[in-house]
Amino acid sequence: MQTLCQRLREAGHLGGAFFFKRGHATRGNAKVLFATLAYQLALHPSRQLNAPISRSAETDPSVVGRGMDVQLYSLIVEPCKLLRDPAPLVLLIDGLDECEGLNVQQEILRLIASIAHNRSLRLRFLIASRPEAHIREEFEEDSFQELYDSVNVEQSFEDIRTYLRDEFTRIHHEHRHTMGNTLTPWPSPATLEALVIKSSGYFIYASTIIRFIDDKGFRPTKRLESIQKLSSDDSDSPFAALDQLYFQILSSAPDSSHSNLCDILCAVANFRLSSKDIDLLLGLDADDTELILRNLHSVLSMGSTLYPVITVHHASILDFLHDHKRSSTFYIDAHRRKLAHAVLKTLAYTYEDQQLNHQLNRAPDPLPWYARGTPLLNHFSLYGL
Repeated sequence: MQTLCQRLREAGHLGGAFFFKRGHATRGNAKVLFATLAYQLALHPSRQLNAPISRSAETDPSVVGRGMDVQLYSLIVEPCKLLRDPAPLVLLIDGLDECEGLNVQQEILRLIASIAHNRSLRLRFLIASRPEAHIREEFEEDSFQELYDSVNVEQSFEDIRTYLRDEFTRIHHEHRHTMGNTLTPWPSPATLEALVIKSSGYFIYASTIIRFIDDKGFRPTKRLESIQKLSSDDSDSPFAALDQLYFQILSSAPDSSHSNLCDILCAVANFRLSSKDIDLLLGLDADDTELILRNLHSVLSMGSTLYPVITVHHASILDFLHDHKRSSTFYIDAHRRKLAHAVLKTLAYTYEDQQLNHQLNRAPDPLPWYARGTPLLNHFSLYGL
């Protein structure tokens, strides 16, 4: 979708794009979807939509905070009625299933269906999503009949083959100090094909393999061998190979820390926290979280200096962790009680200085309840806890 987005932009046909990401402060929130797309439409270099979209926002400054239906009609539909160019603009929405709230995902589709009947509107929506049941059911409604084309891009074996071949070539070149004596092509065509078949057409399997093998702290050849040794007993499951890969990666954490690892993963799945936040929340020693997650960067992102929040690379790892049959000892839902206890303990935090506690509680204009303890309280207050 990113490649397609770039090509549409280069051709002058991209009206706007929004990439949902589960758990992200803004990219997981549908409230900003149509306002963001409208902003991008206003910046289009040749369709002269800036003035009508700006007028809509100036006429009703509260529109960006109103419902999705109002935003769609006021900021996009009405201004775009002025378009006369025969070539439609494309509004691209990726990862609809990553949007928070199943009912919200369905509402987005219904709103788009409500304007798609207007054939004179020079807009086209391109939506990418996993085929979740509620999304499939929405497309089966009468309101969508004859309005859309469906394309299954999951079984893209040729794309996966090309991706793996290019990435293995890059790794061989960049890991010169450990790959100098490894002959090319590496890996062999037979090994490459076996990985393509094992992917079952799921690109996330291929990308996770590459992140796992590309770890600068290990020999790529040894990492590849460990993947080749994996075999799944459940051949009927389309996720069998991916599950085995996730299990292998999570097992690379020290055995003595598996319980803490599940606590940490449970926190990552439920909150947006940095490694230091998690240390504090779970009562771990300083930097324990970072040490435990050291070998898991192929499935987790440790964030950046500006945004040091730990997130998952792909929602499929969360699906794995929430399914006891698939994740076994790494099943995190069994750790929710412990996480809840840790949150409540944080919310009940008081300073050791009893006089300071008394002052905070008796002050004429006391601090908000969530500002009286550790910095973590500011985070949990955002969740209404």
